[in-house]
Amino acid sequence: MKKIFALTFAFLLAASLSAFEINFDLFKDCQIIFDEGLSYAQLTRIEKMENRSNFVRENMMAGAYYSVQTTGLPGIDFQLDVSAYYPFYQAFNGMKQKPRNMISYAFDGFFGAQKTFKQFRYIYINCALGMHYMYQLTDEYHMSYLGLGGAIGVELPVSKRWTIINRNYFSYDNANLGSNKQIQKFDAAYQYHINLGVRYTKRVLNEYPYIRMKSKE
Repeated sequence: MKKIFALTFAFLLAASLSAFEINFDLFKDCQIIFDEGLSYAQLTRIEKMENRSNFVRENMMAGAYYSVQTTGLPGIDFQLDVSAYYPFYQAFNGMKQKPRNMISYAFDGFFGAQKTFKQFRYIYINCALGMHYMYQLTDEYHMSYLGLGGAIGVELPVSKRWTIINRNYFSYDNANLGSNKQIQKFDAAYQYHINLGVRYTKRVLNEYPYIRMKSKE
């Protein structure tokens, strides 16, 4: 009985190792690419009121982003976007508010599965779906947002190595993480982000660039 168990275990182990070898072969074309640039974000938080109009708080922020993306994986790829923002405008029910705290900021992250469609050759369509998180220091609180986000954007292959990136994503978040829900509970929170940046890579070249260099590219 022990021999049968040992042989069975050895067979399963060998099968597992061979399967891992096959799976590893699927990742041989995988590459990591990076892009970076400027970013704009608009954040809306809503408190529902019973006897009057809802309280709507808005923040408009400007900053920079950095993105890491896989390419060449079988089926689907992944991307991670991180951003840092400074709020330059805030409003309450459409009325501009003067900030009481000049040292306000926000950090944002988005991780998701993404797919790039290159059927149009000279313009690539990029779509993604994943998880979104933001930390924001406001005049009153340390806010944390967690939710689902979706992104869509375009990539313009200027040359074989240079690409202009536009990425836009929307997220619907829970803004009541931690003790904030006991102080000021928000019934809805959503964000809209616009990223505009560039990518330079020597490994993943654009097949149909606008500018074709004969000598070095």
